[in-house]
Amino acid sequence: MKKFIIISAFALSSASLVAAEDKLAVLDADNDGRISVEEAASDPALSAVFAELDANKDGYLTPSELAEH
Repeated sequence: MKKFIIISAFALSSASLVAAEDKLAVLDADNDGRISVEEAASDPALSAVFAELDANKDGYLTPSELAEH
């Protein structure tokens, strides 16, 4: 059971990161590996939570910050 929980947690975190990278690929217009406020504006749902997700408050979202969403 313990192995199942660990494997499940890893699978879920991996899936979140893949989804974040997919979103990044779509929204990252300048291909710098992160999403700016301007790039996020094309996705109203992401734009609404941008400041909350921007953990280091640098004005960009990275794949790891997006994976938290």
